[in-house]
This record gives sequence, structure tokens and C-alpha cells, in this order.
Amino acid sequence: MDSQDQHCATASPRIAVIIATKGRPQAATRVLRLLEAQTLPPDIVVVSASSQQDVEAPFETTLPIEYVFGTAGLPAQRNRGMVRVMPAFDVVVFFDDDFVPAPDWLARCAEVFSAWPDVVGLTGDVVRDGVRGDAIDWDEAIALVGDNLVDADDTAITATSPLEKLYGCNMAYRTAAIGSLRFDERLVLYGWLEDMDFSRAMNRKGRLVKALAARGVHLGLRSGGRASGVRFGFSQIVNAWYLHGKGALTAREAWSNTLRALLVNGAKAFFPEPHIDRRGRLAGNFIGLRELLSGRCRPERGADL
Repeated sequence: MDSQDQHCATASPRIAVIIATKGRPQAATRVLRLLEAQTLPPDIVVVSASSQQDVEAPFETTLPIEYVFGTAGLPAQRNRGMVRVMPAFDVVVFFDDDFVPAPDWLARCAEVFSAWPDVVGLTGDVVRDGVRGDAIDWDEAIALVGDNLVDADDTAITATSPLEKLYGCNMAYRTAAIGSLRFDERLVLYGWLEDMDFSRAMNRKGRLVKALAARGVHLGLRSGGRASGVRFGFSQIVNAWYLHGKGALTAREAWSNTLRALLVNGAKAFFPEPHIDRRGRLAGNFIGLRELLSGRCRPERGADL
């Protein structure tokens, strides 16, 4: 399709939002409050946690919220949310519990899916990402997305750019295209590279795009129920090669992930950032290498370290 005239005008899709959270109840509540302000309200929000301690006490809200509890781990938690929403909803959106969507994120998401029937998945435009630098606070993030809104009359609201993988902090998929596909629960805990694995499997079913008008900020919060340095370092190595074995990563990408982890963690081990356990990550990297040299590749072993 080359022109706006070829876009399909359809009713707005029914949207489900899934938020996987652990150890950051106040953060999850902040994201729920931001969803209340969406110009296109979600049809359901599923908060997937490991226990009641992961969420704050029920509060008065206009959102249709449901809570599901079970085994910790990002892939497992996302899958539990999917069990609840599929196939009753048209689009499933995954937000991290430290992602700040612009007030029109869901509206822009819906417009792209309605305009482009061959698009099976999208990620938004991350204006700032605290994972790649200093963490960003909530107020700053809200100001940033407010400064980057797109005019509703702008013809660029459905503009996209092609991708081969989506960014897990904010991504959305057509449920009809997902079918029986689920996140790989062998990628335990934080699920390092699980978004790449899932989105590349979806890429075989249709187009993946960045929705340029769906903007947001990833805070990159350092506290909460994330994996330890050793566990995370182990996953950096083993998950990459496990996904190579599945065909989700090329050998070049697996080597690149391995060398980058070793070089960055090794270089910063003696003068680490206050919020990152570089020595633990480096130790985990070597445990992962030992796992591979032994002829095994078990990402789930990370939970036992």
C-alpha cells in the first residue's frame, strides 16, 4: 500500500494491556494511573504478578483491571496475561512497569493496526530510555511525553518504519496473528532477549513496525524484583546461544551479545556504576561460558544461581 487512500477504515480494535510486575507495587500503580489518562481507554488491563506483595491495595479507578498471580519470571507472567485476554481482544499491548506512555499511545497504536492490515506487531517511539543511561524519574518522563505529542490531524499519525524485532518495554500484537505462540518460559526471571525471540517469531507472520506517533519514555528503574548480577550475567551468555539454537538469533548476533557482555562487564568491574552489579554480572558471564563449554545450554539454570 502506497497511499493513505489504500488504508482500511475499520472500527477501533479492542485493546488489552498486560503489565508484568514484581517487587515494584508503586511503579505498577503509576502506570495504571497513566492508563486512566489515555485518549483511547483500554478495554481491559491485566496486571500479572507473582504475589499480592507485588501490587498495592485496590484503589478506585475507571479502568477494568484484573490481577493474575503465579510463577515469577517475565515470560511466564506475560503468558498468564495472554491466557486471560486471548482471543477475546483484537490487540494485546505489553508495557513494562516503568514505561510512561504518551496519553495518545493506545490511540496511535489502534490507528496503525486499523490502517495497515498486514502489520502484526508494533513498538512505539521511545523518546528517552533510562536503561541506556541514568534512570529517569516519573515527572521528567511525563513532561517529555507531553512535549512530544502528535497533532491528531497530522497525516503522519499512522507513519511507520519497518523492524525485525520489537522492544519489550512497549510492544503490541494482533491476537489473531499470535495464535498459539507464547513467550518461551525457559528464559527465566527477567527473560533476557525474550522480546527478540517472540517478535522474530511474529515477524514470520506479517510486518513488524515502529509506530512513530506512539511515543513514550522508559524509566529504567533500578530497584525492585529484577535478577541479581550473577543471574543476569548468566542469562546474557546462555540465553543468546539458546536462542541461536532455536533460530531466533544468528551466530553473529550470539557472538556479538557474548563479547559485548564480557567486554562491558569486565571493563567496568573495578569501577562499576552504583546501580549495577558489574562484578556479579561478570561472574555470571563466566558461569554461562562454563555451561556452554560443558555441552549444555540451559537458560532455566539461571534461577538456581
